[in-house]
Amino acid sequence: MKNTTKLLYFCLLISLFGCLPGMGEWDITLYEQKIEGTSKAIYKYDAWGGRDSHVAGFTVRDTAQKFTISGINKLQVSQLTGIPNKNLIQAFETVRVPFEERKNLVEVFVPIKTEKTEIEGVNLLTKYYQDKGFRKIKRKHFRYQFSDFKETRDSIIFYDLNDIISMDKSPHRDSVKVKKGHVILRTRENKGIVSIEAQNLILSKNGQDSLISNIRYDLTPKNRIELSEFTDYGVFKEKSTVPNKIYKK
Repeated sequence: MKNTTKLLYFCLLISLFGCLPGMGEWDITLYEQKIEGTSKAIYKYDAWGGRDSHVAGFTVRDTAQKFTISGINKLQVSQLTGIPNKNLIQAFETVRVPFEERKNLVEVFVPIKTEKTEIEGVNLLTKYYQDKGFRKIKRKHFRYQFSDFKETRDSIIFYDLNDIISMDKSPHRDSVKVKKGHVILRTRENKGIVSIEAQNLILSKNGQDSLISNIRYDLTPKNRIELSEFTDYGVFKEKSTVPNKIYKK
């Protein structure tokens, strides 16, 4: 009877450890955006572990380090709002309240708080906005195919667009310009870049940083494009050695 109890207890411990972040094996999809002037990068990660454990978010690590889920320092942000450099990472986050409380809230479109922290020796400036106000601003979603692009210091322009399907029925455009910072380049083995996601959060320029709009672009290349055709700054590049691979602690 004692041996049976010990065996059950041992199995329970294994089961619990398999659910904890950093324990056991993880299937990780990873995106890297290098930080100008440093050897560090911001990583966007999405990982699945044993017994359907799931962790996702952003963190900062040195590019020389092997990426593991163990001991990860998750950033409390949902979106970058600028190109990170050695002095500053600028980010956006919303503050949610219970539904019953939200019903009586008046929408607020300016930051309700600003928080400055430090991670891996780099300053992180996060502006927090009311979730109810964020949900009220103009939000659009466009899907395009494109033939060519041009990357500048702070933006990317996509040319020769075909409108796949857009939630907003605006007039056709020959080109679209997105700001760098929160641009995600997704790849597939032997196919180069298969899709690009860009989040354009627009804030007022009157010094109050009021929410104006939030536009998402999903762009698909008509021709083969490689990750190397983009710079390492202002864009998240999918790490080719990570997707569909199992990494241990």
